[in-house]
Order: sequence, then C-alpha cells, then structure tokens
Amino acid sequence: MMDQPQARFEDDALVFSSDGNIAEKVEGYLRYHYSRRLFVQNIESMEQGYTVRVGVAYPRDVSDCRDSDNVLKMVNIGDVETFHASPIEGNYYRVDLPDRSDVYEAFRHQQQNLLTQLDGSMATAIYEKVYKLSPVRTQLNAIVELIDYVRNDGPLALHRLEDLQSTSKTKKYVGALEELDFLRVDDSEVVHPGGKIDAADEMGWSDEKLIGQVIKDGYSVFRQKFDLSMLSHFPVFANGYYLSAFRREKSDLHLTREDVVQNLQAEYHRSTDPLKVDRKMETLHDAGVLHYEDDVISSVPEVYNEVAQNMPAIG
Repeated sequence: MMDQPQARFEDDALVFSSDGNIAEKVEGYLRYHYSRRLFVQNIESMEQGYTVRVGVAYPRDVSDCRDSDNVLKMVNIGDVETFHASPIEGNYYRVDLPDRSDVYEAFRHQQQNLLTQLDGSMATAIYEKVYKLSPVRTQLNAIVELIDYVRNDGPLALHRLEDLQSTSKTKKYVGALEELDFLRVDDSEVVHPGGKIDAADEMGWSDEKLIGQVIKDGYSVFRQKFDLSMLSHFPVFANGYYLSAFRREKSDLHLTREDVVQNLQAEYHRSTDPLKVDRKMETLHDAGVLHYEDDVISSVPEVYNEVAQNMPAIG
C-alpha cells in the first residue's frame, strides 16, 4: 500500500500531515490554490488542530523621482484570513478552503481597513492645518461647537444645545460623542463633559488639541454614520503622497503629480484626473501639509513624523 502524500487537495479542502515543516508545506499548497502573493503569517497549534493566519504581499513602486533607479517595495498585508485545520485521521488535518473571491474580498477589506486607520492618523495630524479650509470647517462646525459649549459652558440641557445649533443632527452628534466618552448625558437629558474632556482638562489641552483627539477617535464613526466626507477627503489626497514615503521610510521622498495619481488608483481605487490632483496638492501646500512645486511633491517633516508615530502597519 502506497504512503499517503504529506499534503493534498481533496474536494474544496486541503489535507496535510503534521510531519515536517507544516508552515512551508501549507504555504506552498495555499499559494498554488489561491495566489503566489499569499503567505502564511502564523500557524498555531490548538487543542483541536491548528489555526493558519495568512496575508497577501504585492509590489509597489516607491521610487524617488529625483533618482534614476526604480525602487520596488513588497507590501505585506497581514491578517487577511484565518483558516482552521481540524483533525481527521491519524496525524492528518483538514482545512476547508473558501472561494478565491472570498479571500480576495477579505484582502480588500483588510487593505481598506489599514488605509482608513492611516487616513485617521493623517486627519488628526493635519486637523489644525486643514480646519481653516472652508469645506472642512463647514462639515465639522456642529461637532466643534458641541465640544466648545459643553467644555467651556456646560453642563447644558440637550434641548438648549439643539436650539443653539442650526442642524437637525445635534442629538445624534451628542449620542456619538457620548459613545466615544467625550460627552455624558444624564437621565434629565443634561449634557456634561465626558471622561475624555475631563482628562484633557487635567492635562491642559487646548481646544484644538482636544478636537484633534475627537477626530482621531471618531474618524470612522463621523465619516460613515454622518457622511462627513471632508474628514477623509484631504487625508486621502495627502496620503496619495505620504503612503509611499512611509513605506519607503524616507521622509524626504520626492514624487511627481503622476505618481500620486497612480497611488490613488492603485491603493484607493480612485481614478482621479491629474488636474484635480494638481489643485488638491496646491491646497495642501498652502495649508502646510506638504510641499508642492513644479509638479513635484515632498513632505513636511512635522507631518511625516507625527503620522509615523501613530499609524498602523501598512506593509
């Protein structure tokens, strides 16, 4: 009787033995089944089998436009999917394999999640610079007002805050800020400073620094629940440049406008006319977020350093 192979495909599953190098063996078969870009991030032995965490790697051009040599960076997106291997017979284990489209969607979701975190870090870092821009100020005004009223003149009744504001969303904004612990609403619907405002007061934070923290903590909630698109608008365009600088770990990286157009397409899946990118780069230059001259973009060290300290692992 012939020995069974140490690994094999069986229906929509991978069957493997626990002999030898499990990670190397499983990775080879998974890459064959899904993509050569897939890698095994970690295999952990459990009471009943194994868990296999996988990621996806892909190349990105992070060349400096001043140099003649092209530089490619392999971007590793981890925690894309976790497979579970269950014991079947002897020392063999079975992993049910999801469809390729499901794994690809999981990769896209994780990639987007990391970019959203990066955009949130950028939004916090550049808030004071872009808040003076009228589109941003208009969209955030109601939230900034609530923090100001309650921090400096509170506690205030909810109905009074609703009368003070020119939006019908005051109660919803208060609810979101309460969930984030910036505000607290008592049983009589009186709005008090929350734990995070109290902490900011103890540390002597300015209103601007506090609002920066509000944006950082509430970035996803405000952007998705209230469609405050300006929260992500300028950070996305800024990261069209800074993403390459962070991945290259090169604070003085220089990119062309066309490089930014390509980054927006490749990473954010945004097809953006170069003329629009030109105007956004000019706006961000005027706001002190980046440098833009003769179609070439470079960083503002203060922005680069602040975001680099608080950003997720982006590969």
